[in-house]
Amino acid sequence: MALFEWLTELVGISTPTTLELIFIASAFLGTAFFLLFMVLMVLGDILGGVFDSAFDTDFTMDSDLSFELFSIQGLAAAIMMFGYVGMFTLEATETEVYAVIAGGLAATVSMYGVGKMLKGINNLQSDGTMKHEDAIGERGQVYSRIRANESGEVQVAVDGTLRTLTARAKDKSLHIDTGEFIRVIDVIGSTLIVEMLDVKEEIEKEEE
Repeated sequence: MALFEWLTELVGISTPTTLELIFIASAFLGTAFFLLFMVLMVLGDILGGVFDSAFDTDFTMDSDLSFELFSIQGLAAAIMMFGYVGMFTLEATETEVYAVIAGGLAATVSMYGVGKMLKGINNLQSDGTMKHEDAIGERGQVYSRIRANESGEVQVAVDGTLRTLTARAKDKSLHIDTGEFIRVIDVIGSTLIVEMLDVKEEIEKEEE
């Protein structure tokens, strides 16, 4: 309760209504979570694989916008903007209906905006100025598991730079888990076609 009293004093509201409390809590908690998960996103190369392996789930920034719209970052941004816009609209109009509508619109727009931003970051990281054909023959590791007849992500060194790229298995029925070693055998558009790498066989070839 003391936390809410401090927050209301901070924004200059002495006796907040229930709706004002909701807006204030959304604004401050949304901001905190948004900043936290943006930091985690920067550290995603380390944490992504850990979450994927530990919880058997894809904790990654997939290029599919529909996923990004409902990502943790997008939800945090939506909650944050709902709180800020709703609170300021309520103060300006003193009409709760307008405040809720404005907050809802702001939440929707911010979720869409964050999704587009994350998609752009992912594309920039994946594409850069490289030619995807340069990855053919390279060996790497699965970053986000490749399900049967679906795309995943792999990390391969291309032109001396480690890149995270979209990939599919040559064998459509094959499921390749995170952490498995692969070789790039072909490229279709911006999607790499990969096959499982026999580590023992590769070691024997290098020794010969």
